[in-house]
Amino acid sequence: MGLIGLITDFGDCDEYAGVMKAVILGLDPRAVIVDVTHAIEPQDIRQAAFVLRSAYRFFPPGSLLVVVVDPGVGTDRAILCVESDGRRFLAPDNGVLSFVIEPSLSPRCRVIDPAAVARGPVSATFHGRDLFAPAAGRLSRGEAPFALGPEIPAQRLRHLEGLQAERTPDGGLLGRIVHVDRFGNLITNIEGDALEGARGGMRIYAGGIRIEGLCRTYADAAPGSLLALVGSRGMLEIAVCGDHAAARTGIGRGEPVRVEFLDGK
Repeated sequence: MGLIGLITDFGDCDEYAGVMKAVILGLDPRAVIVDVTHAIEPQDIRQAAFVLRSAYRFFPPGSLLVVVVDPGVGTDRAILCVESDGRRFLAPDNGVLSFVIEPSLSPRCRVIDPAAVARGPVSATFHGRDLFAPAAGRLSRGEAPFALGPEIPAQRLRHLEGLQAERTPDGGLLGRIVHVDRFGNLITNIEGDALEGARGGMRIYAGGIRIEGLCRTYADAAPGSLLALVGSRGMLEIAVCGDHAAARTGIGRGEPVRVEFLDGK
């Protein structure tokens, strides 16, 4: 038994997330389930991949992360069980595990055999209940992953392209907004580490706005002012002190973000 983290796009208006948890607990009543989030935008695989990347390292080794953001539900896309970085992951093979199947993490990957985990009829539209949850419950109660399906090379799994920010010809960085949090902060895919050592400062451009330099906290800027900082995820964020940056700027997920280093870093 370990922690089970759930990441889905189910929201909180329907029974979907609750039913998944009921199935897991029916198989392992001692399971400890953490709702990481059920508010991924519908079918947004990239957003789910970044949320998983931000969250999973805070789960202790041995934990299981279950990601059900699955536009291909009911098709022949595979369901995966991946062991990587000391944790296990259950997810569809649609790229949502891109960050945890990096070769440096030495992932071991299996394809779940539906016949090995289904407890009854399998709905073509709710594999979260009928396949993911039973697999999670069985792993939680101590069953070995090899009982769920055959091992395959990690290289065969789908990997999302364009997840990382890129260097521009002038030495800057080009990324994009990948998430908008509840406070309206615009989270980018630009690593904070890539901004260190910019001796001459930097400018951040997005959606027609320009921000000079970085703040350390949200309160370092005047109330109502735009600012940029490296947030708790270790990624560059655009925010408004005391306000909702997404609403103020009209910028949302997918918007390009460019960083210009004034010393030509």
